[in-house]
Amino acid sequence: MSHFISVEDALLHILDAAPRQGTERVGLSDAPGRYLAAPINAPADVPAFDNSAMDGIVVRRDDLTALPRTLPLVGESAAGHPADRELGPAQAMRISTGARIPQHADQVIPRELCDFGDGEVTVRELPAHDHIRRAGDYLSQGRPALFPGQRLDAASIGLLASFNIAALSVVRRPRVTIIATGDELVELGQEPGPGQLVNSNAYMIEALAKRCGATTRVLPITPDRYEAVRAAFEEACATSDLVLSIGGVSVGEHDHVRRVLDERSSGMTFWKIRMKPGKPLAFGTTEGGTALVGLPGNPASSFVGFQLFVRPLLACAQGVPRDQASLPRVNAVLDAPVQGAGRRRTYLAGQWYAQRGVMHFAPLSDQSSGNPALFAGATALGIVEEGIDSLSAGASLPMLLLPGS
Repeated sequence: MSHFISVEDALLHILDAAPRQGTERVGLSDAPGRYLAAPINAPADVPAFDNSAMDGIVVRRDDLTALPRTLPLVGESAAGHPADRELGPAQAMRISTGARIPQHADQVIPRELCDFGDGEVTVRELPAHDHIRRAGDYLSQGRPALFPGQRLDAASIGLLASFNIAALSVVRRPRVTIIATGDELVELGQEPGPGQLVNSNAYMIEALAKRCGATTRVLPITPDRYEAVRAAFEEACATSDLVLSIGGVSVGEHDHVRRVLDERSSGMTFWKIRMKPGKPLAFGTTEGGTALVGLPGNPASSFVGFQLFVRPLLACAQGVPRDQASLPRVNAVLDAPVQGAGRRRTYLAGQWYAQRGVMHFAPLSDQSSGNPALFAGATALGIVEEGIDSLSAGASLPMLLLPGS
């Protein structure tokens, strides 16, 4: 067992052990935010028939070899009310956007290129395009439209509705239990005593897990006693796909989580990572396949650990491909000097912006791992690689874009 490993190796171990979820059927109204379990192919051509992309008239293009040209209006094709006749030679029909193209017609002329008279229309100009949306232009029947592991957003829900799909198969939500440990913690709504803090990390981690598609349960605060920590883990593992503990993974006399996690997993995979903040982060799996992640107690460390490891774990558990599970990474120009951590990779809270086509990273001023406000305004994580002690303003550095930024 390797205890002190790189971020990349830690992520590989975690994703290798991602619990695979089953599937369930849900109605379309309950599908937003869920992950698709099976591919969805277009059940028919999209669009289903040739239709107009413009309001105007529809003609035979060969009738417009010389312009201007006046043609008789012989009817109309409206959206939902197609023409009841075909279009003959040297004739025109009114047509609206989305209306079916009459038989033998092959050119839509926008209204602004026409002059309408009594029962006739004069075409002044021939447009460069035919302004016809052909059947199957967007999707041909049988073509894959949505893929397993794809998170269903408003656009994909609209597409499914256009396919007349009322229910579909999605990946079951991962069940996550959160254990916060520490005699210094009090529940929300209680007045902290001397040296005590409100159990804020549990709410932050719960919100992050829910945003990743998980169902969550937060256990009551677990005191710093071995028996209490062991009992909390036993309860959590019985009904969870993932157990997230907060605090107690360092080397202090009262840090019992590391010991219990080691016992529950028959030997942890690791418990130290070469990163700052968040070095004391533990991981293991139970014989039953429950993943165990011990996050540090400091809020910034806990936040970074979740974004780097738990977020992709939950994504892969729901079918997202590995190469799409982690936060997007881009290069940026640094706005202010920053410090690295020598042998550890440093993650900095900051904000990204684009200026003249160039991405910039502006680090926030107080990077303390105990600062609960550090990530409240952050939109990116700047990365100072191992072996780098400092970077000056104007230097290039990679950054990870936080969700919603």
